[in-house]
Amino acid sequence: MRSSEASAGRKAVRDFTMTSEVQQESHLSCLPSAGGAKACRAFTLVETVIAIALTAILMLAVAQLYVVYGRVILFQKSSIDVALGGSNIIDTARTAGLQAKQVVASHTFSGVSYSSGSATAIFELPAIDASGALIAGAYDYVGIYASGADAYRLVDAAPGSARVAGRKRLTGVLEALSFAYDNVDFPSVTNVTVDATTSAVVRGEVAQTHLRGHIYLRNL
Repeated sequence: MRSSEASAGRKAVRDFTMTSEVQQESHLSCLPSAGGAKACRAFTLVETVIAIALTAILMLAVAQLYVVYGRVILFQKSSIDVALGGSNIIDTARTAGLQAKQVVASHTFSGVSYSSGSATAIFELPAIDASGALIAGAYDYVGIYASGADAYRLVDAAPGSARVAGRKRLTGVLEALSFAYDNVDFPSVTNVTVDATTSAVVRGEVAQTHLRGHIYLRNL
C-alpha cells in the first residue's frame, strides 16, 4: 500500500514539473541552434527598456509633428485673412472712386455724421437704377472709415437706386488706414491715395500686408 502511494506521489510531482516546464517554455523565445535543437530565452530587461523608449520617442515625434502642422495651418489661414482684408479696402475704395463724381466733406449715414479726412473718405456717386441707367439728380454716398482694428464701408442709397444701403465690415485685422487727397478742397479732388496695412500675430509670428492704391475719380 505504501509503495503504491509513494509511486502515485512521484507521478504527480513529475506531471506538475512537466506542466511547469511547458508553461515556462510558452513564455520563452525559442530559436533553432546550429545542432538542430531549440535554444530558448526570454526578453531581457534591457531589451524591454529599449522597446519602451523607442515607442515613447515615436509617440513624441508624432505629437510634435501634429503641433507644428497645426501651427503652420493656423499661420497660413491668418495670412490669407490679412491679405484679403487689405485687398477688400483697396478694392472697395477703387470701386467707389472710379464711379464717384466727387469727394464730399461730410455726410450723414443712418443718423450719424461722418467727415472726410485722413482716416475717412466719402464719395458721391450718381445713382443708378436696376438697368444701370443714371437717375437724374439723384446721388448715392459711399463712405470708408477705420474704427480700431476694423474697417467699414457705408452706403446711403437714393430712392430707386440699385445700390443697397447699409454697413459692411471690410476687415477685422486693420493696423493702419489713411487717405490722402490731391486737393484740400474736397469738391475739387480728382484722385485719392489709399494706404492700408493689415496684420495679425499668430503664436509670436506676424503676418502683415501693406497695400497702396491711387484712385482717379470719374470727374476728370
